[in-house]
Amino acid sequence: MSKRYYSLPKLRSLLGAVTITVSISMLYSVDGGGINSAALSNTLPQEDNSKDKLLSDAASKKFLFVDLQSHWVRSFVEGLMLNGELSEALITSGSVNQFQPDRPVSRGELARLLSVAFDNPKISKITTRLNDSATKAEALVAIARELDLNPKSIKEPQTYLLSMYRDALQIPAYAIPAIATITKQGLVSNYPDPRVMSPTNAITKGELAALLYQALAYQKRLPTLRSPYTIDPNRQIWGRDLMQITRLEVSISKRKVTAFHGEVAIKTYSVAVGRTGWGTPVGNHRILQTIEYPAWENPFTGDVIASKDPENPLGDRWIGFWTNGKEWSGFHGTPNRASVGQAVSHGCIRMYNEDIRELYSQVTTATTVRVSP
Repeated sequence: MSKRYYSLPKLRSLLGAVTITVSISMLYSVDGGGINSAALSNTLPQEDNSKDKLLSDAASKKFLFVDLQSHWVRSFVEGLMLNGELSEALITSGSVNQFQPDRPVSRGELARLLSVAFDNPKISKITTRLNDSATKAEALVAIARELDLNPKSIKEPQTYLLSMYRDALQIPAYAIPAIATITKQGLVSNYPDPRVMSPTNAITKGELAALLYQALAYQKRLPTLRSPYTIDPNRQIWGRDLMQITRLEVSISKRKVTAFHGEVAIKTYSVAVGRTGWGTPVGNHRILQTIEYPAWENPFTGDVIASKDPENPLGDRWIGFWTNGKEWSGFHGTPNRASVGQAVSHGCIRMYNEDIRELYSQVTTATTVRVSP
């Protein structure tokens, strides 16, 4: 095989062609979706006239970060780049064309970014352990506070969170009301599963960027941005009426009964308890029977009031949990709503009819009952 030799001028010509080819290829973004505006602005001659600039600073930043090209937070970050001060605060000093979306954010950095994003220099409520990583729960609480969301707007925040996240039990108690409220507003994004928050994990820079964008969109400072990783606040994993209650705890002194699923308190109801001389039996019990539309027999006269009779003192549901073979004690409804919250019964636990219906649908004969003074 013969060897081919090139003269020096010819070799220079070939190298020039290669250089031109490489320069043209750099005009396209890494994801192949279009022209790389940043590269274009660096290769074409620029005129001094500002009106004739090909690209704005915001547009040139759109393709700035090479580590965001296929990242789930790319759209959120690109949107935040339109905010001058916040874009500068988000760019890590010393990084070259990298956003570092998976880097943990420190508590001090969180405080600084929140101050810039919400234009609130007095936000610095994070004053300790500034070098420690901020958790996602801490960031959510802080953002909910800056948005002035009412943490009491959801009556049963823990129950709501249980219906939204598979790991809701990991949410710290202090953060439950705020996280329930910010979730209800549709501002929380989780990757790769929207239903898994990992609230005690360190929040990453990308996760914080997504939260900041959603918060600013909530304030109508940025356009709404849809993402498959943003949780739908109206689509619950389960309905509370389908969640089985495993334990009922009755406090005679507080006139309350709390329903539990495992160790999670689902709901607390007001009740009436036994009056003096007819105390509700204290101790550990188990549900023995459930009756829909029970009849009632007067223990003194033997007279019977039929089921569905408006005067039936048992209402329309009965949940029995104690008996000595002759007498019974249990939960039931009542036509006398004013008696709920009082110690007036003959040992049974009276509830509002709508409450006993709800409770009735969630208990079984495997449900335990604990009655304490």
